[in-house]
Amino acid sequence: MDTHKLYLRTALVLLFAAALLFGASETLWASDAKVPGGDEKIALKSQARNGKMVFETEDGAYRWWFDSRVQFDGAYFFENKNDMSNSFVLRRVTFALKAQLARDWEAEVDVDFGERVYPEANLDARDMWVKYSVPNTGLAFTVGNFKEPFGMERLNSSRLLTFLERSAPTNAFALGRRIGVAGRYYNKYGQLTLAAMGHELGSRIDKGQRDDGMSGNLRLTAAPINQHGKNLHVGFAFSSKNPETLPDLAENTIEIRARTENYIFDPKQLHTGDIKDVNYYTRYGYELMGIKGPFYFQGEAFTTDIFRWYDKPEVNLRGAYATVAWLVTGETRYYYIDEGEVGPIEKPNKDWGALEVAARFSYTDLNDLGAGVHGGSSKQLMLGVNYYPNTNIKLQFNYSIVDLDQYATRKGNLFGDDDHSFVQMRVQASL
Repeated sequence: MDTHKLYLRTALVLLFAAALLFGASETLWASDAKVPGGDEKIALKSQARNGKMVFETEDGAYRWWFDSRVQFDGAYFFENKNDMSNSFVLRRVTFALKAQLARDWEAEVDVDFGERVYPEANLDARDMWVKYSVPNTGLAFTVGNFKEPFGMERLNSSRLLTFLERSAPTNAFALGRRIGVAGRYYNKYGQLTLAAMGHELGSRIDKGQRDDGMSGNLRLTAAPINQHGKNLHVGFAFSSKNPETLPDLAENTIEIRARTENYIFDPKQLHTGDIKDVNYYTRYGYELMGIKGPFYFQGEAFTTDIFRWYDKPEVNLRGAYATVAWLVTGETRYYYIDEGEVGPIEKPNKDWGALEVAARFSYTDLNDLGAGVHGGSSKQLMLGVNYYPNTNIKLQFNYSIVDLDQYATRKGNLFGDDDHSFVQMRVQASL
C-alpha cells in the first residue's frame, strides 16, 4: 500500500475516534454540524461497561461502543540448530467501533495497526461486517469480512486467549477471516452456522474469468450443560474449499503452514510447500470444552483431506491440542451459547487481581509421505501464567518446549529436527 494512503487512512480513523471522545459527557446529543440525512437527533448516555466505553439510547435500540487493545510481546529462544529472533513487537494495536442500529441491525469496523513484517503495510483490515437478527427467532444473517465458522480457538478473540498464540494445529487448519455471508440459528441448546466464504481480504487479484476460491462451511455446537460456572460444550465443523487464486501460488495450488505458537520468530517451520493440481479439499473439526468453577479445559482435533487431479494421491493431514487452566483466585469464565464460544473471566475477586495457571499440549502433522508431502510434524508443550490486575489489563508469561521432526524445515530453508524451547511474555491493555 502507498505510504501516503496509509497515513491518510490512519489519520481519518484517529480523527473520527477523537471526535466521538470529545463529545462524551453524561448525555450526548447528535452534532449540529451538517450530518447527512436530515435533522433527526437521538439522546445518548455514556457508560463504562465491563471496561468498554459504551454510548446507548435510553430504550436500548441504538448502541455504539469501542473494543480496542494493545498487545506488547517479547520472546527469548533457547536455540538449537537454527538461529531465532529474540525481540519485542507490537503484536496487535487494534481499534474497533461496534454498533447496534435500530435494535435488529449490527455492524463492526475493526482495524489493526500492529507491527507486521516489512514490506507489508502496518494497517490490517479485520472485522468489517453487517448483521441482521430476525426478531424473536434466534436467527441472524451476516455479510462482510469475518472469521469463518471453523475452529473454536480461532473464533475466540485474541484478547481472550489463554496463551499468547493459538495452537499450531489451529494455525494450520482454521483459516480465520474471509469475505463471505453466513446464517446462524441458536436456541438454549446450541447453535448452527452455515456460511459461504471467499478470499482473504487484501489477497484478491485479477483472475480473468476464473471464479474466486470459495468454501462452504458448517459449524454445529451444543451445550448439554449450560449454567454460569458449569458448562459443557461439544462441537463439529466442516468445510469444503476450492484452491484460492493468489499472486504467489500457481493455479490449483495450495500450501498449509503453521508457526510454532510464537510470533517473534515468524518463519513457519511447519510448511507443506506447494501442493499442486488440487481439485478441492475438505476440513473437519471436533470440539470439546468444559468449565467447572475456576477450572477450564478445551480441546480440538482437525483433519484435512486434499483431493487432486490427474490421479494424484489424496493428501491427509491432521492435528490436535488440549488445554487445561485453573484460576487460582477462584473466578470462572463466561460462555456464550449463541456463538458457541468462551468469553472472558469474571471481574477479579481480589483487590490485587486474578491469577491463572495453564498448560497446553499440541500435535501437528503436515506429513503424508505416501503422497509426497513433507511438511513436518511437531509436538509442543506450552505452560502459562496469566495475571489480571483488573478487567482491562492482562499480563502473560509462557514457557514452551518444541519437538520437531526432520521434515520441519520451512520448505528446506531451515535445519530439520530442531528441538528447542522459548519463553515469551505479553502486556495487554483492553480499551
